[in-house]
Parts: sequence; structure tokens; C-alpha cells
Amino acid sequence: MSEIKYYKIKFVLASPLAIGSGENTSTDSDVILDSKGNPVIPATAFAGVIRHYLGIECNDRNEVFGYINGQEHCESKIRFYDAVSVSDSFVTVRDCVALENKVAKKSAKFDMEAVESGAEFVTLTELRDYADYDNQIREAIRALNNGYLRIGSKTSRGYGQIKITELKSAEFDLSDEKSKREWLDFEPFDYFSDKCYENCDIDEDYRNKFTKIHLELKQNGAISIRSYTVKNADDISSADYVQLSTKDNIPVIPGTSWAGAFRERFLQFSDKNLTDKLFGFVDEKSKNQKKSEIYFSESRLNGGNWKVITRNSIDRFSAGTKDGALYTEKTYYNGKCGLDIFIADSDEFSEYIKILSAVICDLDRGFLAVGGLSSVGRGLFSVEKAEINGRDITHALKVGNISEMAGDE
Repeated sequence: MSEIKYYKIKFVLASPLAIGSGENTSTDSDVILDSKGNPVIPATAFAGVIRHYLGIECNDRNEVFGYINGQEHCESKIRFYDAVSVSDSFVTVRDCVALENKVAKKSAKFDMEAVESGAEFVTLTELRDYADYDNQIREAIRALNNGYLRIGSKTSRGYGQIKITELKSAEFDLSDEKSKREWLDFEPFDYFSDKCYENCDIDEDYRNKFTKIHLELKQNGAISIRSYTVKNADDISSADYVQLSTKDNIPVIPGTSWAGAFRERFLQFSDKNLTDKLFGFVDEKSKNQKKSEIYFSESRLNGGNWKVITRNSIDRFSAGTKDGALYTEKTYYNGKCGLDIFIADSDEFSEYIKILSAVICDLDRGFLAVGGLSSVGRGLFSVEKAEINGRDITHALKVGNISEMAGDE
């Protein structure tokens, strides 16, 4: 080893982070915490996604990350370190359920912890004899910053996106005595010291390998995506069920809800084989599985109003109320939000985009709802603006021109 380089990366969570510890003390999947109770992102999370990225982008992945092949072996030239929290972090609980025809599947309900967006972390990456692969590592850092690479689980459903706020590097030539002494005095794990570090540009112009669909949506009524974990006394006293929201009381629609609604309608317009190719699947019997090729963002609602609604069930024959059927729900009305959908390049892309265009038309016309209580008018949206890779398709959407939306005209 003659040359060594460090990248200090400070970043903020742009979406919730699901990074399971393997424990199920509080939920079915608890996040990893350090000895002080702060969330921590293990080094393996970064090593895994960057190793996979280098396997796609360059052919010398094994020379960088090391390998063991029989009697042959090669030590890794790169080391990753845990990302530690450097701000107040809030761990929220997300409830999830699998639906089929808007009905919950048996034994498909689970909850999990997630680190809410806005939390700040800092991590360190160490490179040795880096001349031949430094550019690829910088490309991977840009991919992380632009959302192409995400960390943790459920990354295709809106989780694990980061935004780099500070990137610094320190380089040492161990064949030079002065540089070697500087390296010996260097304290890489003092994240609050910038000694020996220089600022690096964070290149925003990254060649994204996804097609991006951007929708600007307006609620037509209320939304019902329930959080069963009540966070404050006001919710306990005012409602039995509360719309899923952040710690700042901002209502959200998770990517899992969008993916479920889109998948069901996509299946109606195509077939199971094509749907599984795009949305991915897990077959517990055969143990076959495929990662999703479509990614949904989490949507934050704003500009609307919170309302507390009390409902009851009426017996259709006696016109009287049913026993035990009275409940109160805190929900959100008439807000606006954005939704980003990313589709990976594939041979079936042209077919995917046509069918998704039809699904978006259904969403705009009120034929497709998201969340619960859709049979009583919840979860309806209209599309105020639609773009595919920056190309405005709003007019084509409003007139139902699928070919123009998909770019065939």
C-alpha cells in the first residue's frame, strides 16, 4: 500500500430509511441502534450497493472488493465504515399490509420501524492504491446522491434515498515521509474535524439509468392510509384511527401504497407474467424471486385540511346503528402532492410505458384509488401535471392519447 484516500460523506435522508437489525422487540422489524439509542447505518449497507454498482459499471469489481476463488484470493482495496447519526433522529413505525382486490391477505399484516426523512448522518470510505478505480467510486457516490442507488430495504417503494450535503477527501502518499507523518497524525473518525480534508464537488448532472415519470396530484376528497401507532395524546382523545403522517404532522402516502394500487391496475391491463417482471415478486413455495424494476417515491400532502370524521354502520333492514360499529377517524382533505415513478431500462420498456400511461389515465379520471375506504370515495386524485423525462404529457393525458403519452407520436 503506497497511496491511501478517505472520503468523508455527510448526507441527509431524503426519504425514510428501513434498515433492520433482525430484532422484533418493538415491531416486526426494528431499526439498528447504537449504544446511545441513535440509529446507525452499517457499513455493509454501503458496501453492498456500491459493489453491485461497480459490477454493472466496470469489469474489475473483484480487484477492488477482493475475492476468494479456491486457492486464489485478493484482499479488498476499499473499506467502508458505519454511518453515524449527527442530528436528532426520529424513528417512526410504519404499518404494512398486502392487499388483493382491496382486501387484506391472510397473515400479510406487519409493522416495521423506519428512520424518518431529514435525519443527518456521516460516514467514511477508505481507498488504498486507488488510481485505477477512484473515478468509479466517485460515480457511485454521484449515483447515491441522485437516487439511482439507495440503501436499506424497500428501496423500490420509496425508502432509502439520500442527499449528500458535504463531500470531502483526504489523500496521503505513504512513499513520501512528510505525507506519511501527516497520515499517522490523521484522525479519520473525528467527523467534526476537517484537518487534511479538501472539499469535493458534488456533481448533480448524473446520467440516470431510469425513465422518470413525474405527477403533480390534487386530492378529490379524503385519504385513508391508517397509522395504528398513535404518537400523541391529542390523537388518542380525538380519533380511533389516524392518517399516516410524519412527526411534524405532515400526511404521507408511502411508496408501498402507490405500488400496490398501480400493480393491481397494471395487472388488469396486462398479464401476471409482465406484471411480475416490472413489479417483482416473491414466490414462497418455489423460493423464486425478482427485484422490482419500478420505483415509487413517498408523497407528502400539503395545502389541505385535517378533519375528524365520526362514522357508524347502519343496518340496511332496520335502519338502526350496528353495535360496536361507531368509530372516529382523523384524515386529510383536498391536499396536493407529487409522485415520482422511476422505471429501469429493459427490453419490455415500451410495453411498460404504454400500460402505465393507461393506469395514470385511470388515476386522473377517478377510476383508480389509493389507500383504504376507496368504496366510499377515499383516495381519489386528479393529475394537474404529468411529465416523462421532462416532456409534458398533461394534454395527452387529459384527452386519453396513450400513444402520445408513451412517445409513439
